[in-house]
Amino acid sequence: MTELLEVEDLVKHFGGIAAVDGVSFDVEQGSITGLIGPNGAGKTTTFNLVAGFYEPDAGVIRYDGRDTQEIMRPSTDERAIWLGGSGVAFGGLGLATGALTSQGSAALAGSAIAGAAIGAGIYAGQNWLKNRSETHRHRRPFQLAKAGLVRTFQITRELQGMTVLENMMLAPKGQRGENLLTAWFRQGTVREQEDGIREDAMEMLEFLELDHLAQEQAGNLSGGQRKLLELGRILMTDPELILLDEPVAGVNPTLTKKLLAQIEGLKEEGYTFLIVEHDMEVIMNISDTIIVMSEGKKLMQGTPEEVQQDERVIDAYLGT
Repeated sequence: MTELLEVEDLVKHFGGIAAVDGVSFDVEQGSITGLIGPNGAGKTTTFNLVAGFYEPDAGVIRYDGRDTQEIMRPSTDERAIWLGGSGVAFGGLGLATGALTSQGSAALAGSAIAGAAIGAGIYAGQNWLKNRSETHRHRRPFQLAKAGLVRTFQITRELQGMTVLENMMLAPKGQRGENLLTAWFRQGTVREQEDGIREDAMEMLEFLELDHLAQEQAGNLSGGQRKLLELGRILMTDPELILLDEPVAGVNPTLTKKLLAQIEGLKEEGYTFLIVEHDMEVIMNISDTIIVMSEGKKLMQGTPEEVQQDERVIDAYLGT
């Protein structure tokens, strides 16, 4: 099988503590891989590194053969677009200021040029600061989501003031209505696409058995229903690799069974999952492969049967 995710010699320190220390593993396409370990094992940090929320101190993460840091890094063209956009914006501000303060064309041109220069300078300064900031450097996980690597959160992050259907319709990529000019001048095209997205969203809600709640405020859903909604929003982005952070935490047994059945059904359709979960019964029953971490290192990787019989795993969990 093809390796969709490759993690090689991953390292992450917080102060003097190595939260992740030389971890390597692979996730095969079309599989469900569990990531487990006792508290403090480093699995959540590893998960956040893979999702692009942390930058590794060392090692490499490859998604579909590409370094995730490269996927998240702004391209030269993108930098040029932002630079030009900043210049145009501030140039327009300078032009407007010149128009208010002077009637001469030379003054207007000078104001526009000055505004463009200010915009370019502000952009360059902001970029300089970001590139040197430990908390912002190359932190663009949305680019991973665009590439097909998406995640959920242990505490769901639905937009509570919007309906379930509206939450679903926000998720798809490349919506024409997000472009201001298109929204103004091609309203028919925007409406046509929105109608298609609404139809897809209702089909997804029906698949998740949430269609009867389509017009309900998302903030009124139960914990289990919110987990299903978050899974649905992810599926609306057309992902390849789905990272699930404790998908059944706080979910009642009935909805847990439904959620796990949906995950297994999606695997049969070709989706790939990496799951962090504390419920050992759940992870053993659903996973093809399990990665066990302890004290920041990978302890072992194997089938559920191999993991359950490994003395090192037993010792790590029991502390013997």
